[in-house]
Amino acid sequence: MERAVDRVLPEAGLLAVDGDELRLGTAVAALPAVVVEGLRRGHHLLPALAADAQAGDEPTSVAPPYEVPTDVEPAHEAPDGYVMRSVVATLETARRPVPRGGLPMLGDPAMRSMVEQALLPCGRQLLRTADGNWVTGFCDPVVEALVDEGVGTLAAEDRAVLALVLLHTVAIPRAQGRHRHSRWTGEAHTVTLAALASNRKISKTSMRAALRRLRAAGMVAETTTGRYLPGPALDRMSEGRSNLLWEDLILVGRPEGQLAAAIRRRRGLVVAVPSDGGVAGSLAETDRG
Repeated sequence: MERAVDRVLPEAGLLAVDGDELRLGTAVAALPAVVVEGLRRGHHLLPALAADAQAGDEPTSVAPPYEVPTDVEPAHEAPDGYVMRSVVATLETARRPVPRGGLPMLGDPAMRSMVEQALLPCGRQLLRTADGNWVTGFCDPVVEALVDEGVGTLAAEDRAVLALVLLHTVAIPRAQGRHRHSRWTGEAHTVTLAALASNRKISKTSMRAALRRLRAAGMVAETTTGRYLPGPALDRMSEGRSNLLWEDLILVGRPEGQLAAAIRRRRGLVVAVPSDGGVAGSLAETDRG
């Protein structure tokens, strides 16, 4: 039971856990009408909530079974509507981009338009990765609004550790010619905790805690050998947001360079460059990334 609640059902998107509170997950929206009808019919078999508050004091009350009126035709959902909701639920609950072969219906422009229209009121958009796979992410105006409100943003220490991971696994390999594209994932360049901890501005204990939080958010992934690399959540960024993150790495990695100065001028940033060019000291100008 605990394993189902802690891992199996949340990973399948059927359950959302928020502290001690449990809610139905987004994948439930993709259940066909006949399954929902069957669950309603069996609802009377569940114990009443009042029984937990008065354990053993009174006989447990049982809710009457759900009856389907005989004079009402069962509702039949339009096939396209069910397929659309299944696609949205799959994309929203998938931890990594879904291969295009896994969602062949998105090759149909009409279905793709239906999915995009369903996502738009939620502030989400359909994205296609450089490999041709499918994923969803927030629309850029929504991202800006969330950043302005400080909703869902990383703490300063977590941003610093994420910057270090990206510098070691993406920026440095790319500068060395070992990473020849602009994607954040897809390459096996990894970094160890010991290498990350060589940055003396963040203690090893704080860095380990930050890595745990970043893994939970999908921003960082860990291999079985204890090495770290960029996480799947980075694939959910739009091209514009991805370009901003590349610029942030330039500001962090070489803040005194001409390209960094041009980026600061374009963004309207007037920030004193630290003499040591350290990551922690440069974070003030990259908070919005």
